[in-house]
Amino acid sequence: MQIKTLCLALATALSLAAVSATAAPWTYRGSLNDGGEPANGSYDIRVTLLNEAKNASITGPLTLYKVPVKDGQFAVDVDFGIDLANAPAMSLKTEVQQGGSGFVALGEPTRFDAKGALGSVCWDTDGNAGTSPLTNFIGTTDAQPLVLRTRNVPTLRLEPSTVLFNGVPITANVIGGSSANFAEVGVRGATIAGGGVPLGFTDPDFVGEFPNRVTDHYGTVGGGYANWAGDAAGTVLDAPFATIGGGRQNWVRGESGTIGGGLSNRANGLRSTIGGGSENISSGEGSTIGGGGVNIASNLGSTVGGGLLNVASGIDSTVTGGFRNCAGGDVSWAGGRDAKVRPGNDAGDGSCTADSGDANGDEGTFLWGGLLFGDFVSTGANQFGVRASGYFFGGPSATSVAIPAGRFINTSSGAHLTTGGTWTNASSRTLKTAFESVDPLAVLGKVVSLPLSTWTYKDSVEGRHLGPVAEDFKALFGLGGDGESIATVDADGVALAAIQGLNQKLEAENAALVGGQSRLAAENAALKASLQALEVRLSAIEERR
Repeated sequence: MQIKTLCLALATALSLAAVSATAAPWTYRGSLNDGGEPANGSYDIRVTLLNEAKNASITGPLTLYKVPVKDGQFAVDVDFGIDLANAPAMSLKTEVQQGGSGFVALGEPTRFDAKGALGSVCWDTDGNAGTSPLTNFIGTTDAQPLVLRTRNVPTLRLEPSTVLFNGVPITANVIGGSSANFAEVGVRGATIAGGGVPLGFTDPDFVGEFPNRVTDHYGTVGGGYANWAGDAAGTVLDAPFATIGGGRQNWVRGESGTIGGGLSNRANGLRSTIGGGSENISSGEGSTIGGGGVNIASNLGSTVGGGLLNVASGIDSTVTGGFRNCAGGDVSWAGGRDAKVRPGNDAGDGSCTADSGDANGDEGTFLWGGLLFGDFVSTGANQFGVRASGYFFGGPSATSVAIPAGRFINTSSGAHLTTGGTWTNASSRTLKTAFESVDPLAVLGKVVSLPLSTWTYKDSVEGRHLGPVAEDFKALFGLGGDGESIATVDADGVALAAIQGLNQKLEAENAALVGGQSRLAAENAALKASLQALEVRLSAIEERR
């Protein structure tokens, strides 16, 4: 015959449930199995109180005859005849028989805390009524931890803090899961919710087994195994508030760092974060890795969203994802494949590609590598570089990307740059309206009065240019624009109109010249005729002489 354990506080083979704060009576409840099955019928139960050492009786054996047991359950009043309210710690010996078969001891005597029972520490498995959370609880009243076991192995350990406030522990360690899980000595506020396995080849399905552990104050491990919250540096103060959600072989070594899960991730920086993935390292203060694998965020505020083999080593730099990208400059961005923003030359800037020669790297640079092989490397600060086979810029009405053959840059307006390098403006009649004729001669006159000069752009090393300024161009021709720029289509139109005006002027002058030549010819012919007539008359006069 065997009896189930019902009372957690007493940890005895039979449970005692106090129904009053006096010495008697007691209601003795329990479950009894006979031959491995729930017992039914009448049984004699004999109980004896022993001293704590279990070597001397405090009371004589008390036999409870013909205790009815139904489906393994029984309840009977017990009166030991002594004042249990002031009794020391004792042990309880339990024996059972049926029908004069002889009493059988139910295991070794177990510890019996009468004071605890009187304080209603024992709980009925069928529920309790009239309890008070101030006086009715399962726990300890001294500085010892409370341990719950399953299969006689510690499964949950509640450890009060040694730091007190008004005599009360300020917090507690909650260590659940494997009995091998632990918080380092001196750590307070630690939480291990579960998981963990003993070191060695203990799990039949997985490898890399190891307990979960917390090595610094207020660290948390949600589950998984082989996870460490804290830096295990010999002090419990330098990496507090570390958090690991789960996964395995993850390690948060930075204060207030976080790893959500995954495998073999390292959050080493102050307030660094890794969402998941595997073999990621977030070592910069406030750095973040969302996931992916073998990514590194190594500087202040750096971020890698995901992907594989990406590095964000500049201050506030970002790699959104992709493959083998590097945002090495401060406040730089890289994405796609093999996009490399050059890092600075400080020791912690990394070496994903040759450095920029200064401390900031190619700061402010945006680089998109596309899905093309080979490194695409920046050459300076504040660059915008995109490696692609075609570029499209769409307006509000654009519904898809359209890059016709022969165009390298295309816009939804029709303007484009050809693959040969020619910029072409949109100029179809179908795109235009409100046509008005122009006076080419008037345009020519304005062009003649338009001030022209050579000049250089400020902050530019490209050399000198020749042309008007936008303000003069706008004042003379009144064409579209903001008065600070000249559209090439307007400059071309003015030039063409001026050419037409010049042509008209030349034709008019030529016509006038031709007309003058005709008059001279007529006058010459008339003079020639007059001369011939004079010659005839002179000849006639000479003949008469």
